[in-house]
Amino acid sequence: MLQYFRDVYTSWIDYPLREGRRLGGRYEIVRFLGMGSYGLTYLCRDSWEAGAEVVVKMAKPSKKELGRRLLQREHEILKKLQHPRIPAAGGTFEERGRLCLVTEYIAGETVEDLIFREERRFTEEVSLLFMRELLEIVAFVHGQGYVHLDVRIPNVMVRGGDIHLIDFGLARRIGDTEGQEPFENDEMRRRRTPEVQSDLYAAGHFLLFLLYSTYRADWNSPEAGWEEELTVSEGTRTLIRRLLQEEPPYADAVICMAELDWVLGALQRSSP
Repeated sequence: MLQYFRDVYTSWIDYPLREGRRLGGRYEIVRFLGMGSYGLTYLCRDSWEAGAEVVVKMAKPSKKELGRRLLQREHEILKKLQHPRIPAAGGTFEERGRLCLVTEYIAGETVEDLIFREERRFTEEVSLLFMRELLEIVAFVHGQGYVHLDVRIPNVMVRGGDIHLIDFGLARRIGDTEGQEPFENDEMRRRRTPEVQSDLYAAGHFLLFLLYSTYRADWNSPEAGWEEELTVSEGTRTLIRRLLQEEPPYADAVICMAELDWVLGALQRSSP
């Protein structure tokens, strides 16, 4: 019963703020974008910049000092990752004792929305081209000494045909395990260990989401694994196996991109 009341209290104090409220005397909330593990994210208008739209992430009250530290870390990382396909870092401010982070707003659609809401279909070739562009951003992040640790379809956006990687809330410096909690299972270990293979593992699952967008299940057949259900070239199969660490994993994103280029070239040459 005590846990029940704790959960109710947490939900109450973390409840999103209403539209129209002004944060920091400057940022008017347009709408609530979502809730992460330690932050609440809002689309806001900046009254000091002619109503320009920005993203404001506020540390969850329930996370207390941890939420504040993680938001500060995200701010420091974003300031160092200056790239046209990564949201630019703004400043930070306090709102009634809560730390808030301002970042660039990427007005586009997530890959999650494209697949599940718009029912966009990604062929094998288009999926590989998409992955190539995403891996260039991931390789840049790694080259600066960081890992994203949350490469998923809700965190990849498309704006005007360009791919953007967003939400660096879980990002860490490579090898930094300070304050990291024990992993609940092997899946979380593969996704959250602060090393480049974690982002590549997540990228493997990301590629599967793209490829499965064209899959049509036969409900009369027993459920099978991706290798039985997807019709893709042997080169793409090997690429996925290595990303998912079912075969020797790639040492880094650059090596992965080189093999992806080879697979893509072979696929294009074999096309009619």
